[in-house]
Amino acid sequence: VFLLTPVACVAHAAIVDRIAAVVDGEVITLSQIYELGGAYVEDAARGEAPNGPRRRQAEMEVLDALIERVLIAQEIERLGLKATRDELDRTIDDVARQNGLTRDQLRIEVERSGIPWSVYRDELEQNLNEIKFQQMVILPRVAVTEDEVRDLYNRRVRKLAGKRRELHAILLPFPAGASPEEKAAVATKAAAIKAEADGGRSWFELVAENPESVLYSQGGKLGEFEKGEAIDEIDAVAFELEVHGVSDPVALPSGIAVVYVAAETEAAAPPLELVYADLELELQQDKAEEELTMWVQQARRRAVVEVMLEQPDLL
Repeated sequence: VFLLTPVACVAHAAIVDRIAAVVDGEVITLSQIYELGGAYVEDAARGEAPNGPRRRQAEMEVLDALIERVLIAQEIERLGLKATRDELDRTIDDVARQNGLTRDQLRIEVERSGIPWSVYRDELEQNLNEIKFQQMVILPRVAVTEDEVRDLYNRRVRKLAGKRRELHAILLPFPAGASPEEKAAVATKAAAIKAEADGGRSWFELVAENPESVLYSQGGKLGEFEKGEAIDEIDAVAFELEVHGVSDPVALPSGIAVVYVAAETEAAAPPLELVYADLELELQQDKAEEELTMWVQQARRRAVVEVMLEQPDLL
């Protein structure tokens, strides 16, 4: 996957450009809003009349992101954190190498995707600058304690340790191009299998008597799953059944399944030491986002920010 930054590369209706905001003398235009978030704005305004409230609301959201970018860029300039040309060139070479390309080949692929090379370089440079800003300004404000990591671990134990169920199924497929009548016949047969199971027939006998089942060659075994791992239709019933319980017929896009819970085991939570680094990083990222939000709020109060784009009337 190429490191392609979020540049809007879709066609938009002609924009009459104008000033959307001024941040400490730096102008942000309406066209910049569409360069950054045009696809988002157009999606939000789909089906709405031109200049409707949803469009303007989306424009305002993108404008807020641009104001944040300007404030961060001004702080990067003030602190002398701007990426150098050598750093940018090394990053481009790293991206090319990770994708098995030369720099020239990377440029061809970027431009083939519809992004001008100069825009790609500018966005990559901005990303580097913002990484430096995070490292030098935001992360020093973030501290994660061992107690916080332990608390998160304890709150996650139920998610980290869940029940695993061995599921079997008789999956009766619909014939190719099945008519409604043919599908109804499959559903009727599945209902009959369920009725026989409820009547005391051995599940494994039922599996052996239905060789048309997609899982017949596997002895009916579907696999082992924790809650949320199986496809939605099966997951919805598999964890409501008792062990050795048989479900009502389950409608799938490709056929009808009758599900059997063969066994259940407890999945032990991994030891804290094994997941400590991941939990610590998660807490650090969450706190960094909070610190960034606070920094932007403070910077915006200190700056002279004049918004010319009128607020939408959502009533």
